[in-house]
Amino acid sequence: MFYDAVANTHGLALDPFKALIAPRPIGWISTLGKNGVVNLAPYSFFNAVSEDPHFVMFASGGRKDSRRNAEETGEFVCSLATYALREAMSRTSAPVGPEVDEMRLAGLTPAPSRL
Repeated sequence: MFYDAVANTHGLALDPFKALIAPRPIGWISTLGKNGVVNLAPYSFFNAVSEDPHFVMFASGGRKDSRRNAEETGEFVCSLATYALREAMSRTSAPVGPEVDEMRLAGLTPAPSRL
């Protein structure tokens, strides 16, 4: 099967794009807003893009808190959302405002990041 992303003529019930690269682990992106509030959001579109130097990227559809915070501060932390943390990860996908600390919402304890 040839996947034509423009014509979208695959004939399937759902667009297969998200299934093309598997397994697709969930990256948990944490950022800190200018107001000091922690933003924590799950992203399936994240990856290592360079080995030397080490670079990780995530793709945000739209102007979400994670993207805005990362652009404003130049920093974000990427963690893996493991199976054991699936319920907490699910809570961080809630559509809440930038004034909500999603780390606290998920019942998680933050730790300092390090390079």
